Amino acid sequence: MKVILCPDKFKSSLTAEEVCSAMAKGVRTVVPQAEIVRMPLADGGEGTLSVLESNLNAERICVEVSGPLFRPVLAHYLLKGNRAYIEMAEASGLPLLKTFERSAMNTSTYGTGELIAHAIGRGAKEVYVLIGGSATNDGGCGMAEALGVRFLSHGGRNLTAIRGKDLARIKQIDTTALSAYKDITFVVLSDVRNPLTGPNGATHVFAPQKGAGVAEMEHLEKGLLNLTACLGNGLEDQPGAGAAGGLGYGLMSFLGAEIRSGVNTLLHMLNFSEQLDSANLILTGEGKLDHQTMSGKVVAGVIEAVGNRNIPIGIICGMCENLPEIKRELRADWVVQLRDQASGFRDSMTNAARYVQQAAAQIAKEWRSGADN
Repeated sequence: MKVILCPDKFKSSLTAEEVCSAMAKGVRTVVPQAEIVRMPLADGGEGTLSVLESNLNAERICVEVSGPLFRPVLAHYLLKGNRAYIEMAEASGLPLLKTFERSAMNTSTYGTGELIAHAIGRGAKEVYVLIGGSATNDGGCGMAEALGVRFLSHGGRNLTAIRGKDLARIKQIDTTALSAYKDITFVVLSDVRNPLTGPNGATHVFAPQKGAGVAEMEHLEKGLLNLTACLGNGLEDQPGAGAAGGLGYGLMSFLGAEIRSGVNTLLHMLNFSEQLDSANLILTGEGKLDHQTMSGKVVAGVIEAVGNRNIPIGIICGMCENLPEIKRELRADWVVQLRDQASGFRDSMTNAARYVQQAAAQIAKEWRSGADN
């Protein structure tokens, strides 16, 4: 019996690697001799770098860069040959700030640009930028500033240490310095498909969790609209332009980046389709299953990759909104919620590994019973 374990992280509870370990323990209590393939996954956002590091023989490079509020932070990226993998949350992520420090008006992606520049300085010719979990809403202008782009206000004055609140003041943009990067290939990995502006854009959907109130959101949206008017490239409506506070748009606009599905790219890198040929059971999962699961998340990516192969699929999650509908849409054989086993939300978070193990054992037992019959 071959079992593939390919979950995402359970946010604020377990890493994808820890979920795999708990699943493996559960399966082995039922089928001790099972061949278990651990394949922790991510969707291109937070945690993707960790997944890549556990699967690639890449060099980890640590460097001090500017955090979201320009305080120094120690971040790292991966370098394998001439390909670099950079997770923007390492330099510009929300977890780097205390709750009271969250401010989409005052944060910047400058540190992400510093990571990109450092990787290119180390010889990278292909740069993968993993975006998600950002503390920012600057349209990628901070990142661009770190790479030499100049932002000018009325009167030709330089805008420096540019943040979300400064975008509305931009009058001209000098991208001359970017000629140094014309031979570098940039790829963005993300699960977010939102456009840059509008009701489904970066500001209205994500800025509130970054500390923005109603008046601040109005100012931030005005800034992003001004940025699009200055650049005039029409990329603001591209799926993913609104990812990471508009960093997706900035990477496309300033560096010609291509946006790809995070989970699909990882599945390809990890040769997932080859592993499926002899698989008997697949266990995947994430912290919460809801309507967003179908839009570029790990579970949906796994099920899409499995396609019409007749392989039973079990999903383990912390909780599921509208379980019957989600189970039907995902075409899953089993969906097990940790909250059905735990005494409450806190218990399900604190003891998630134990409940994931129990859920995996339950699915394996039901699978074996069906196979025997």
